[in-house]
Amino acid sequence: MKTGYTIGCDYGTLSMRAVLVRLEDGAVLAEHVYEYPDAVITDRLPGSEVELKGPGWALQNPDDWLDALCTNVPAVIQEAGVNKEDILGLSVDFTTCTVLPMDEQGNVLCQLPQYRNRPHAWPKLWKNHTAAAEAEAFTALDAEKKYGVLDDYGFRASSEFFFPKLLKTLHDDPEVYNAAYTFMEGGDYVTYKMTGELNRSSCLAAAKAQYDCSGRGYPPKEFFRDLDPRFENVVEDKHLGNIVTIGQRAGYLQPEMAEKLGLKAGMPVAIAHADAAIALIGAGVTKPNEITFIMGTSTCHMMTAETKEQIPGMFGVYKDGILPDCYTYEAGQSAVGDIFDWFCRRMVPQSYFDEANARGVAIQKVLDEKAGQIPVGASGIMALDWMNGNRSILQDADLTGMIMGLTLSTKVEEVYRALIEATAFGTRVIMEAFQEYNVPVNKIFACGGLAHKSPVLMQIYADVLNAPITVTAVKQTSALSAAIFAAVAVGQADGGYDTFEDAVAHMVQPPKCVYTPNPENVPKYDQLYKVYRAMHDYLGAANSPMKELRRIQRENIH
Repeated sequence: MKTGYTIGCDYGTLSMRAVLVRLEDGAVLAEHVYEYPDAVITDRLPGSEVELKGPGWALQNPDDWLDALCTNVPAVIQEAGVNKEDILGLSVDFTTCTVLPMDEQGNVLCQLPQYRNRPHAWPKLWKNHTAAAEAEAFTALDAEKKYGVLDDYGFRASSEFFFPKLLKTLHDDPEVYNAAYTFMEGGDYVTYKMTGELNRSSCLAAAKAQYDCSGRGYPPKEFFRDLDPRFENVVEDKHLGNIVTIGQRAGYLQPEMAEKLGLKAGMPVAIAHADAAIALIGAGVTKPNEITFIMGTSTCHMMTAETKEQIPGMFGVYKDGILPDCYTYEAGQSAVGDIFDWFCRRMVPQSYFDEANARGVAIQKVLDEKAGQIPVGASGIMALDWMNGNRSILQDADLTGMIMGLTLSTKVEEVYRALIEATAFGTRVIMEAFQEYNVPVNKIFACGGLAHKSPVLMQIYADVLNAPITVTAVKQTSALSAAIFAAVAVGQADGGYDTFEDAVAHMVQPPKCVYTPNPENVPKYDQLYKVYRAMHDYLGAANSPMKELRRIQRENIH
């Protein structure tokens, strides 16, 4: 019988969630959430008059990440009331691709006075889309010279990828680029701060930096040289090596950090993981062709398979992304919860907030209830879910959202429901792409805040997809998964587990519930989906009027 504990830390877009988990049965004994004070930086650098020019900026303050760690870990230890000697390991996952420039002493450049007012010295969050031009150049070069760099990434680069973000820094602020000893993913950075070891996650490298874990490594020097001669030796110049396979130890907790966290020095720290990819383990998925929707500010659609198929528009198919020696399929939608949050903040009248306040509930609950009472197709409204661009299958950050069918009698909850339906239709596009390219989906799991908070949303998804959706038992599924990875990194000999199958068998509890399709709604949604798909294909084309609007916008921003 296991007697120890592990801690998992899940770094998301707006907060970090930590859980303390019992190894014996996976019981979450304590959890704590830390909201980042600077959240997502989109307009002005913190404590500065420097404005971020142009659309697409999304930065973060690295101090928020370390403050979250030093707040949440002691909090869960205190809440659980366990002895630090019984805590055997720790692991983090991180929203990806979040990239930062770091000096040789371990400082993010924005933490240094001379770079504080330089936007490119700050971490670029996953949804920073300022590198759209660099991503287009990345795509065009690979298509022209047949390097094959993007064959496993839907044949198209994204501004969310690692190297386009680095190239953007080189183009716009070469002084910051040259000052960086290395560029790191957020998850690798936090792990480095705990261990002092400059190691990199195979998952993070494969998912967003086109690192081939089968042996090729990063793209060839010639590819980087053709992008920009100054970029030829980026891998060597920026010390991008030391790739560690997921499930292994990144290092051991250093005394200074152990004191801050209330843990014992020398404790194993697992190599970092991606927040979306790791969630499958906490959902209990260890079989191929079972997909998990990780539903939060955005949605990631993650699945493992024994075979590799190259699917146009997928965000990637790569080895060692979720489990060692398995192929990971990744797709996603750049905005889901973010859309609902935007709508509540910008579009909902005060009377709805007054009702929510009077009832003592969140505004989303009021909107959910009202939207849930609307019959399928009754509003006459259709939306496109591209408020933060399209990640899959169009992979175009310049696409934007749209709401069609508005009249003077349109109600707030009708628009809200249309936005929910749009995100469900976007998921259906992705699911059909899997099917078209012979990657069957045998079962659907869902986790994250939206899956646990909104029965209306989950029922709409089941109806649109005409498939059952199993919601995981634990709300903080990614944090639980990180705790499971910590248990595997600890290993059987030191009180953990040697395999993921063994760890999952003991540490994952039965699902919370299953949403099944409503037979009356399925054919109605089939009709609506045809409308969505027509809008999707027309407005998502290369000559889309949406892209022309973006071009005009950029010309007129001062």
